[in-house]
Amino acid sequence: MSLILTILIFSAYSCVALADESFPKVIAQAVGLKGGSKPQGVILKTEAELSKFLNVPGADSLIKIKQLLKVNEINFENQMILVIQGGECKSGGFKVSFEKLEIKGATLQVLWKLQGPPADAFVTQALTYPSLILLVEKHKGEIIFKQTIDTKK
Repeated sequence: MSLILTILIFSAYSCVALADESFPKVIAQAVGLKGGSKPQGVILKTEAELSKFLNVPGADSLIKIKQLLKVNEINFENQMILVIQGGECKSGGFKVSFEKLEIKGATLQVLWKLQGPPADAFVTQALTYPSLILLVEKHKGEIIFKQTIDTKK
């Protein structure tokens, strides 16, 4: 009987602990406008960082990113921009696909994958640099980007 009671108490506590882990909400996402040559993630927590990343003056960079994300406001006090760069691809048709956000301790993991074009697709025969931009609620801990591999293929 005490074993059953212990299991019930542990189960109830586990549910409360899991409910306490709040994930930052994804507010908006858009196909990126600046991809890099290597797969990586870029974290932009201020307007100055955004301006430097886009190589555009402060106010202009904010206008440009708001238009791209189709949002009226970006508040860097409570929000941040995550840029997922898929790296250099040998043709068109590739895209960065956001999977999910996970909390591991104090670390936020951004899970993503690079999707290639269908085998029978007609694609541009040029180097491309796919990327994706996410506007999310600000996370105070460490942020890491983790590329997942599609095992279905």
